[in-house]
Amino acid sequence: MKQRPVLVTFLVVQLIGTCCLGLWQRAPSALGMPMWGTALIALFPGNFLGGWIVDTLLWRSRLPLIGMGLLSLLVALVINAIIWFVVAKAVRSIYAYI
Repeated sequence: MKQRPVLVTFLVVQLIGTCCLGLWQRAPSALGMPMWGTALIALFPGNFLGGWIVDTLLWRSRLPLIGMGLLSLLVALVINAIIWFVVAKAVRSIYAYI
């Protein structure tokens, strides 16, 4: 089986970010802030763009906050996937010319 390092790295980083995002409030205070920071960095830039998109488009909807949070996370993961794979494609094309 051919290994896809970009896909594996993307999935691991996003999984760590998602786990930290879901658990930082329940962690002891010594771990809570580092987990929050890890989620912020691992899910960047999709967490900001996804939150803004969902907030702008769906704030007046009847979705509960948990639903908006999950939708925001889903949009963030999609945005991050697009950005990761566009950057990976660009880097591969640059290295093809070297």
